[in-house]
Amino acid sequence: MKKQVKKKETNLPGAELDVMKTLWKLGEPSTVPAIHRGVLERRKCTAPAVHILVDRLEEKGFVKVDRIETPVAYKLVTALVTEEEYCSGAATGLIENLFHGSWKRLIANLAESGEIKESDIKEIEKILKVSGEENK
Repeated sequence: MKKQVKKKETNLPGAELDVMKTLWKLGEPSTVPAIHRGVLERRKCTAPAVHILVDRLEEKGFVKVDRIETPVAYKLVTALVTEEEYCSGAATGLIENLFHGSWKRLIANLAESGEIKESDIKEIEKILKVSGEENK
């Protein structure tokens, strides 16, 4: 069963999301210096800032941090929420907050704005067909 990200935590700020994206890409557990290098591919960020971001994510329940006490102490960081779980929660939050819980309103908005193309519609139809067959 999938973990559901708490409603208030479905939209992480950009820097925290960059840390999570890096963690998902690296695999686990990862050290803060490895995470810092990954975040630097997306944005300018200092190592102390990454430590703070990791601590915030731990407080929010997105990561587990093991503090390793050796002559040179370090943190091993493990994601507790998968990318798929986060995206699912964020998508649901977007639909609830901007489209009053209506997927139809989202699709209509995308179609009316020209953001969704005919090829997208065909792909969505295929996904829905496969999903419907799997749920039978």
